[in-house]
Amino acid sequence: MDKGHFFNKLFDFSFKEFITLQIIKYLYIIGIAFAGFTALGMIGSGIAVIREDFVRGILSILLSPVFFILLTLAARLVLEALVATFRIAENTTKLVEGDHRLD
Repeated sequence: MDKGHFFNKLFDFSFKEFITLQIIKYLYIIGIAFAGFTALGMIGSGIAVIREDFVRGILSILLSPVFFILLTLAARLVLEALVATFRIAENTTKLVEGDHRLD
């Protein structure tokens, strides 16, 4: 990503160009990291509570990968919907401007 071009888009107050499509992969990485930390927290809490409530501790440990997958899937779905919305906006702008070559 060209930093100069990125900052030009970032401070473009007319909002003629979108930066979302350039930063979407970083947002996905943040979403995966959040899901990973959540799963690790579930494992940690499962280990901490296993002495007092064995079943709850084991369930927390065993379900942590499921929650990781579900949170990662939710992040992906939200970001894909966002990308689709921005691509629709870009293609609509091209159609209105008379450029009929869609990407």
